[in-house]
Amino acid sequence: MAKHTYLVSVITPDRIGLTRDIAQTIVDLRGYISDMRQTIVSGFFSLIFVTEHEEDVGDRLQEALRGQLPAGAVLSVMPHPERVRQALPAEEGHRYVATASGEDRPGIMLAIADFMAGHGINIEDWATIFAGRHVTHLAYVTFRQAGADLKAVQAAFKAALADKGFSAQLTHEAIFRATGEVAPIKSIIREYAHD
Repeated sequence: MAKHTYLVSVITPDRIGLTRDIAQTIVDLRGYISDMRQTIVSGFFSLIFVTEHEEDVGDRLQEALRGQLPAGAVLSVMPHPERVRQALPAEEGHRYVATASGEDRPGIMLAIADFMAGHGINIEDWATIFAGRHVTHLAYVTFRQAGADLKAVQAAFKAALADKGFSAQLTHEAIFRATGEVAPIKSIIREYAHD
């Protein structure tokens, strides 16, 4: 029997227990959360997840989740997210970590996003870290163009952000982890040796 799958997103002021209450709602509807991402942005709780059910629970899911949230919360329940997943081409190569640091000012996010889109790079995850007026953008990205000249793209990314007063790097995930994590280097090398 085919599963009924939903993509759910929630944005609401943060409070302790929100993730638990949402997870309990899914369990009560005999669902399984198969993928999720939760974060806090400026005091707002943001959660996006995929839930799978044996039966069509779309309306009940929407109503039950709405009951867990305060007035004004943003809630979206979208059926059949597998259609969205299939719209993206298959991944090419490995993931990279993009970093850009400098004095915060308007247009930096656009400059990074424009560069990535123009070079066929998909942004999978992106966060900003502030220290006063200084900001660091940190993103996981995936090249989706086969045969791309990665060294040229790395140099172009560095140059594009330097023009805006930012230092920038585009580093293979394994190298980023080896230089940024406290972990045995040999274990990281072994992990990527078979890729």
